[in-house]
Amino acid sequence: MYYWLLMKILYSGLKYINYNSKLGSSFEYNNFYESLRQFSGVEVIYFPFDRILQLGRDQWNTELLELVKKEKPDLFFAFMFTDELLLDVLNEIKKYTISLAWFADDHWRFDNYSKYYAPHFSWVATTYFQAVERYQKIGVKKVIHSQWAANTKLYKPNYEGSASITAPDVSFIGAWSRPRQKIISALQKAGIDVKVYGSGWPNGRISEEEMIKFFSLSRINLALNPAPGYFNINSLGRLLFRRSMNKIVPDFNFYGNFRTWLNRGIRQIKARHFEIPACRGFLLTEMADNLSDYYKIGKEIVIYKNTNDLIGKIKYFLKNDAERQMVVENGYQRVLRDHTYAQRFKDIFTKIFID
Repeated sequence: MYYWLLMKILYSGLKYINYNSKLGSSFEYNNFYESLRQFSGVEVIYFPFDRILQLGRDQWNTELLELVKKEKPDLFFAFMFTDELLLDVLNEIKKYTISLAWFADDHWRFDNYSKYYAPHFSWVATTYFQAVERYQKIGVKKVIHSQWAANTKLYKPNYEGSASITAPDVSFIGAWSRPRQKIISALQKAGIDVKVYGSGWPNGRISEEEMIKFFSLSRINLALNPAPGYFNINSLGRLLFRRSMNKIVPDFNFYGNFRTWLNRGIRQIKARHFEIPACRGFLLTEMADNLSDYYKIGKEIVIYKNTNDLIGKIKYFLKNDAERQMVVENGYQRVLRDHTYAQRFKDIFTKIFID
């Protein structure tokens, strides 16, 4: 019997996007918390970061520690965001249970964030395979290389009410950035009708349900992940400022911030790389990290090398429907088999409690 079939988990993470309920449920709530709750036999106690706004950080941490002492969970699992967790409290938690931190952006946040918190957890999970060695060099030995996935209870083929949505040939859903704008403009100039939604674009954001329908209905879904650039306000701002919960505050960790700034160009695997195929969508994206370890390139997803290659592949797959459908079905089956959060968590729990 797997140990986690009788496990109690105390989970902490954001409930709402950037602490703002008007923006809707956070990624980590929809994918991590909801997926953990779906584990048969696993009890999940939820202690969201968002309560800090009412309690204050010190009181929130005090209540967290008292909850650990009272409930005696088998695992304290935190999806790291900013500076919600106090280091001395994390040290105390390790006396009562095993603790696990999920670090989402070690590609560029390791030097000014992750490495400071990691030593205060029992275990660390990272999505960046090169971070494992970096953690070990600073004395953090219990490191698990995991990856994003799909919550297939949420991300699944959805064609209901499709008459109200005109199925586009090509779609992209994601926040505006100058590099993304450059790619979209090149596609439009090449005569490709691409529908674009997300913060900063003229069409604005769409609901999660609408997004899933677009993933399901679009003939080609783009996952655009170009390097954000070094000399824009967002990147330059990270040299002197950082997020602290729901605020932006000065940050004088110049060395760490400079290293973070330099690493902004690393292309990361994103959750979109798993969510689109989970909706039986055709995924066309650029290579990132070790993405080829998760899919058979050209068989389950398709990779483009540059903008001209992207244009060529869009036109090719719009004309070759049978080949496109083959990729769609292969990618869909691969996600169901290997890339669900249930599978990710099973692998993590096995590593922590059995290996």
